[in-house]
Amino acid sequence: MGKVKKFRALGIKKIMGGKNPVSIVEEFLLRLGVDPDECKRESSNDFTRWVIELDDEPGELEVLLESLTKESSTTVYLGINILTIPLKGAYDVMASALKIADGLVGIKVSIVGHELVLSASLAMSDNDVDQLDYHFRLINAQSSWFKKELMTELGWEYFPES
Repeated sequence: MGKVKKFRALGIKKIMGGKNPVSIVEEFLLRLGVDPDECKRESSNDFTRWVIELDDEPGELEVLLESLTKESSTTVYLGINILTIPLKGAYDVMASALKIADGLVGIKVSIVGHELVLSASLAMSDNDVDQLDYHFRLINAQSSWFKKELMTELGWEYFPES
């Protein structure tokens, strides 16, 4: 065998930086004109949750950051509550909502607890404030259409308050 050359130890330093998901969401909330600290509902090492009352339409926006300890799998959930599902006629409401959901673009309809919700879930690794704003506007724009279609499908004269 030949002589093995020894290399000196490399002084590689880990450079911290990049996007902080919490600060991205906080900047998004500031763009909406709300104080992130005032609307923060829950926070832990692994998740943070904000709830914002929407002015233009009844309902609230929920923003949930999950898996904060695993940077590569951190996700953000944006959801607007559309309707509290009534006990009487719940089947009809859910069947109609699923039928109308086929017309949604880039978002989904789901049931969270007793609420019908329009939402989007995104990986934070490749998103910024502009992407959050885009998805919020996408959800918000389609919520009015969704409510009108639901009213038509169910034959309602008015939309019940959540």
